[in-house]
Amino acid sequence: MAKKTVDLDTPFRKNERVLTTRDLGPIGQGAEGIVQLQNGLGEWMRYWVLFDDGEQVGQVSHRDLVRPFQLQDWHRRQEEIAEAAEREANKAVAEVESAAGGGGGGGGGIADQIPADLLERSRAAKARLLG
Repeated sequence: MAKKTVDLDTPFRKNERVLTTRDLGPIGQGAEGIVQLQNGLGEWMRYWVLFDDGEQVGQVSHRDLVRPFQLQDWHRRQEEIAEAAEREANKAVAEVESAAGGGGGGGGGIADQIPADLLERSRAAKARLLG
């Protein structure tokens, strides 16, 4: 049999076997079923799925289903997404810490991002209110 080279983002076809990647109401994660109907366009693909226990669920998102032979690839992709999100969060924290540590004197703080004339106008307004 030829090796299956279907991408994870390839739409499911009618009568194709699928697994759930999360709980869908009464259907638990990992439940197997068969696609009964495909509808939607582009990013908004939805499916009606008849599960092995006889339960039928409609409007299931493409993100909530995976082909059984692609389950390992799906888990790998989820790990990559989580790692990328963690890297971005660490990068954002590092940027905030470096901006806060600058103290407004050329260190990339918020005061460096506000035009000097606006800062002066704000100082003058505060002086009028307080004085």
